[in-house]
Amino acid sequence: MKICLINPSRIVRPMTVSLKPSPPLGLAFIAGALKAAGHTVQIIDSFAHAPKQFVHFNDDIVINGLTEAQTAHLIAPGTDIIGFTMMFSGNWLFYRKLIDCVGEAFPKAKVIAGGEHITAVPELCIKQTKHLQACVLGEGEETVIALVNALRDGTPLEHVAGIAYRAADGTCAKSAARARVKDVDNMPLPAWELFPLDDYNRHGITYGVDHGSFSLPLMATRGCPFQCTFCSSPQMWGTRYYMRSPQLVADEIESYVNRFGIHNFDFYDLTAIIKREWILEFAQEIMARNLKITWQIPAGTRSEAIDREVAHNLYKSGCRNITYAPESGSKEMVRLIKKKVSLSNMLESISYSSKEKMNIKINFILGFPDEHHKDLWLSMWFLVKASWYGVNDMAPGVFSPYPGSELFNRLVDEGDIDLENDDYFCQIIYVDTFDKTRFYNKHIGERALRIYVILYLLVFYGSNYLFRPWRLFRTVWNLMTDRAESRAEMALSDLIKRKSVQILPADKAPVLIPSMAE
Repeated sequence: MKICLINPSRIVRPMTVSLKPSPPLGLAFIAGALKAAGHTVQIIDSFAHAPKQFVHFNDDIVINGLTEAQTAHLIAPGTDIIGFTMMFSGNWLFYRKLIDCVGEAFPKAKVIAGGEHITAVPELCIKQTKHLQACVLGEGEETVIALVNALRDGTPLEHVAGIAYRAADGTCAKSAARARVKDVDNMPLPAWELFPLDDYNRHGITYGVDHGSFSLPLMATRGCPFQCTFCSSPQMWGTRYYMRSPQLVADEIESYVNRFGIHNFDFYDLTAIIKREWILEFAQEIMARNLKITWQIPAGTRSEAIDREVAHNLYKSGCRNITYAPESGSKEMVRLIKKKVSLSNMLESISYSSKEKMNIKINFILGFPDEHHKDLWLSMWFLVKASWYGVNDMAPGVFSPYPGSELFNRLVDEGDIDLENDDYFCQIIYVDTFDKTRFYNKHIGERALRIYVILYLLVFYGSNYLFRPWRLFRTVWNLMTDRAESRAEMALSDLIKRKSVQILPADKAPVLIPSMAE
């Protein structure tokens, strides 16, 4: 079968502080599985092909990357199946337009999609599109192979476990659930050779910090054993946690060094470090092979396993950036969001990582529905302590209810979210802004919450530069020399560059942009 897999563009406000997308790891795994099964796979990475193109979409929202027409123009004639990865609900307003544009352009092709957003609300996705035929739910490698085979053979889709599909009457139907993949060591590796890695490299597109070498994402584990109420992981992955062999992960890294010349890696695991023995074995494996790499954990990890010895081995093996994720400094809020973390133990772990000279980011969310003023002040005090213990970087995230999470389902039940109203999806886009952020807190007014966002930044960076004044000068120097040692510096640098971007009217975007015509 001829299959085209598409990583769509994103929609953003031009001056948002959100970080750049990264090479789509999930789609690369799907491509690897399809290729291993003998299918012909074409990849279109709509963002990487045009990361500096901004086209007007709606109001003050723009498409960053290829438009739907430009994307459809690149699909090879005679394609049998067109598949999309659709991870982020904030892009849904564009996703659905892209699906139907491609479906109209290729009426004989079967259109399928997968990812976090698709898994969370497949009924909505089928209802709001004309051409989406099937949704891959959750972990996708085994399911997509079965789905492609069924579409090829004309097998009824109800016999394919792990999908939602468009029934004969146009409504959404679901098949039986598919069991999680347990033998993670024998899964096909991501087919990065099919992706435009040169585009990512040339434009410096990376989610983690750029250490002077193009970064590639990795996944050493699958799933997460925790059930945080703001996270969609339990629905997407379940709560079973599987670890790959440290040796096989090192093999994968070594192959990328040799094949692509890549020396910087971002671990995209939901929870990268849980087992102390695993991470020590992995670090020792990297050092034993004398791999001259840097690696980082930009998405957040647990602190329980990171003691003095672990932190030392992390740094020696090349770990330069690590993210801790308490989300709140209030023990009551940590309990309510089911974070299952000890704040005091986290501070001790942070001190070990700081002594090893790692750049440390901390994740915080404010505006949870049940948060009170007391919780926010406790969080600010924790930020001061975290700054003292060595954290370099913090960006206050405003709570945004993502489909598939426990808190999202609660807010739908309480009438605070209406998926039939496009305003909800716009609110996700605006979560990284200051003026249009929507808050779902039940106890604190919106004006006060906006003030708290500013206070979080002032308290953290004020204390950080007070405790370590040289960091302020280093940050200014990095911005002046277009370098970055932290995620905050990356975001600020990208924001400064985007001040001069040209936004094209939707009807002025060329069908084929010059760089794709070369």
